[in-house]
Amino acid sequence: MIKKILQHEYVQEFIGWMIAFYIKICFNTSLWYMKNDEEIKKILKKNRRIIVIFWHNRLLMAAYCWNYNKPFKMLISSHRDGRIISNAVAYLGIQTIKGSSNKNKISSAKEILNNLRMHNVIGITPDGPRGPKEKIKDGIISLLKKTNATIIPLSYSAKFKFRFNSWDKFIFVTPFNKFVAVWGNAIEYNKRKKIEENLNIIQNELNRVTKLSENLSK
Repeated sequence: MIKKILQHEYVQEFIGWMIAFYIKICFNTSLWYMKNDEEIKKILKKNRRIIVIFWHNRLLMAAYCWNYNKPFKMLISSHRDGRIISNAVAYLGIQTIKGSSNKNKISSAKEILNNLRMHNVIGITPDGPRGPKEKIKDGIISLLKKTNATIIPLSYSAKFKFRFNSWDKFIFVTPFNKFVAVWGNAIEYNKRKKIEENLNIIQNELNRVTKLSENLSK
């Protein structure tokens, strides 16, 4: 019964609005710190094609990590939950691309490439939409080869939070909080290295900024 109700377009829009409203309350009542944002500013000045990656469990406040001139679009699953998230971030000024990161490819790669050509920045959760949790899939490498884009890892954490019992251990935060967002170092695909080596470089850097955001937000 609940699943049927959640399939309704107006219900999804209403839930999306509620989530966006809650996110705004959390942001406007909290302290927010940004670390290593010189890296993203430097890449933006170079006018590179940029893909920002962050774990699926950090979706809630990810929109507020982006405060730069170029348009930012998120790759969001076309599944019911994805449509709700898409509605939520739309109220925060973030547009979305319908698709997902599967095991061997990222759907909507053509649309992503078109947006990168227009110098839009793309946000991707490389472990979404079904996991495994915090494990980058091969699809991100395929996308890098096609787009010749630069990857910038991103993570945020909060002092007051708890995790849902979902596949990704989704992080839910409270108002009147302390947030710390950390930008990672820019990564480009290295043709001289194996796919596994390129994947490990991306995985390790995203793990590093995730751990750093957790430590700095305490």
